[in-house]
Amino acid sequence: MTQSWVEPFYRKQFEWMNQELDMEDAINELAQEVKEQVGKPFREMLDIGAGRGDMAKALAEQGIEMTTLELVPDLVEFAKERSNGLLTSHCGDFYTFELPEVFDVVSYFDGFGIGSDEDQLRLLNRIRKWMKEDGCALIDIYQPRYWQQVDGREMTVDAARRVYLYDEEAHRMVDSWWHTDHPEEKVTQSLRCYSLEEISELCEQASLRIVGIFPGGAMDFEEWRYHDRVPLHECLSYRVKVKKIV
Repeated sequence: MTQSWVEPFYRKQFEWMNQELDMEDAINELAQEVKEQVGKPFREMLDIGAGRGDMAKALAEQGIEMTTLELVPDLVEFAKERSNGLLTSHCGDFYTFELPEVFDVVSYFDGFGIGSDEDQLRLLNRIRKWMKEDGCALIDIYQPRYWQQVDGREMTVDAARRVYLYDEEAHRMVDSWWHTDHPEEKVTQSLRCYSLEEISELCEQASLRIVGIFPGGAMDFEEWRYHDRVPLHECLSYRVKVKKIV
């Protein structure tokens, strides 16, 4: 079951961030990267935890039949309004929402790790169910070493302040936001971080095998500059491509 913090956190994050910022070129580049990571032509894709729907919209504009599943109603409506009818959008909890279709690709970008290891395993089993037999899934995994190193970092993001903490015992990144004018409205997300060995073992329990590993970027807080690509042991998250073990 989805944790109680999830909907209020992502709703407030959406409310406090600048929704008018033009990210179209960057999102289109990331969408092209997704297609390259899949590695072969595909037609139908499910994006869970789809947020504002930016990635889904970009892929739909490149000819992919996109279905999204997102928990927060405000985000679902935002995505629908901007998609020009290109998306099939569902509002619901990905632990319980039933989708009768199967897809060439299932994705979960920037958010895996909600709840316990058992919750993650349950979600991986659901992802497997949504994949076609020859399909794949792309999942972003938070890398623990990065979050250990940025413990205590504080910053401003649009209308909000933000601080990172790392829970060593639970291996979780803890990310708290509050409006600069209303610090009493603080909201927090907590996501389990996994080493490559840990997530490989969890995937195997769900009869999934990692067949691709794609390190992401990292923030250099000394230079206040984001690097798009860094080595696996330095990145804030990495993407795994998984297929069914048959």
